Amino acid sequence: MLIATLNHNLPDLTDNLVQQLKRDPYFTSCELMVVDNGSSEPMAKSTTHHLEQNIYFGGGFNVVLDYFLNETTQEWLYFLNNDLIFHGPSFLTTSIANAIAAKADVYSPSVINASIDQCHWKQMWNWGNGIRSVKWIDFQCPLIHRRVLEKIQQYPPKLIYGWGLDFYTGCITEQNGWTTVVDDTHTICHLNSQTFKQNKIDIGVSEFCANADANMNEFFLNSEFNSLYYGMRTYGEGYNDRT
Repeated sequence: MLIATLNHNLPDLTDNLVQQLKRDPYFTSCELMVVDNGSSEPMAKSTTHHLEQNIYFGGGFNVVLDYFLNETTQEWLYFLNNDLIFHGPSFLTTSIANAIAAKADVYSPSVINASIDQCHWKQMWNWGNGIRSVKWIDFQCPLIHRRVLEKIQQYPPKLIYGWGLDFYTGCITEQNGWTTVVDDTHTICHLNSQTFKQNKIDIGVSEFCANADANMNEFFLNSEFNSLYYGMRTYGEGYNDRT
């Protein structure tokens, strides 16, 4: 497994993430990739790769994806936001074991935001229903099999801000009959939007969201995935698994 994360001016959170990962014995069998995404402040101590300028989440993901496909033979990519909190020492062990047991091609733990407001996409909540098959996952913590990423190769440049990578992956998995799951037996805490909350980025949150949303909608409107995309948005906003 290749474990990857991006850091932009949040070195302490990034190093904290790595220290949490190291508590799990499974970590010793993994490769770690910590990409400094154009920070203007000192880099995280755990940094393995450095980019001269901030190319945002989508651009950074493509850098990781290129490395994963062309420089490694790893079977899985675990792409983690750097502001995640895990409980206990078995985050990696549980994730990979449950993904394999569920025969998943794309996997995510369920997610709790460290705030009153929870994830906009309700399939990511913990519904208390074990490992659930879903149409797509939000990208706080995606574990993705190599076969999916070999099909994707690179995400569209229009999605550089990161919004839409998750929908795009969902469209690819739907198109190929692959399985996506969210795991209610395995939940993480997401501190959520720390780069903006700590004023560590040179673009305002309103401008960022407007640009990201416009780019995402424009891309999918003019793509073969137009109807799938809008169906997935409706699915995520209206999801209810209280069965």
